[in-house]
Amino acid sequence: MATDYGEKERAFIDGLKENTGRDLEEWMGTITAQALPHRNDIIDWLRQQGFMFSKASWLERIHHNGGKPIYADSAKGRTRARGRRTDRPPADAPPAAPAAASPPAGPPKLTLVASSAEAPSSADLEALLAKAKAYRPLAQHVIARIKTARPGARFEARDTYVAIADPDEFAALGIGAKELRLHLALGEHPPDDLAKRAAPGGGLGKGQALSHMVVLTDARQIDQRLLDLVRLAATKVNG
Repeated sequence: MATDYGEKERAFIDGLKENTGRDLEEWMGTITAQALPHRNDIIDWLRQQGFMFSKASWLERIHHNGGKPIYADSAKGRTRARGRRTDRPPADAPPAAPAAASPPAGPPKLTLVASSAEAPSSADLEALLAKAKAYRPLAQHVIARIKTARPGARFEARDTYVAIADPDEFAALGIGAKELRLHLALGEHPPDDLAKRAAPGGGLGKGQALSHMVVLTDARQIDQRLLDLVRLAATKVNG
């Protein structure tokens, strides 16, 4: 069954007042009043107000859309379709010509939330990122930030992860509904509290140089320290 983003968005907006004490208009005004310079800063601030990452990202996107719901038109269209028709032709009217079939609409695409750098948006990559469910915006954010740190990087969908190469593979983003795992080719770089040593012969590191792993669950983890490790991995593999 396809996800009804219009109805999910409407339920989210309708519940704002009860769940947070502010309705959508009040949140839009409050966000504007913060005068935060970047979209990421807005998401981080909303996270500090108690929003999950996915909801903070959604609210930021509505703000970026001028305070208007992203999927409002599609939700209204479905509501009209379910309602009683008032435009039926008279009984003696000639039958109308059959309408040309239109291709089914796919799920709406979420835009990258973090950077002006555009990550690839092929159908295969979008389908893989959709498997991250609530972590999909975070996965898009990670890809955008890596693209900024390593402009020549390319991203290719595999069965369960995104291969990252420039030109040879130096990292991989494992996609899961409960967490994301960024695997990096750091060689003998000492492990620390951020980048753990990958299990010998296990996971994406099997038979590869992806020696370290970082578990990602929050946009705030995508900081300068992590991006420095990404650059280091890219340099170790590709120079």
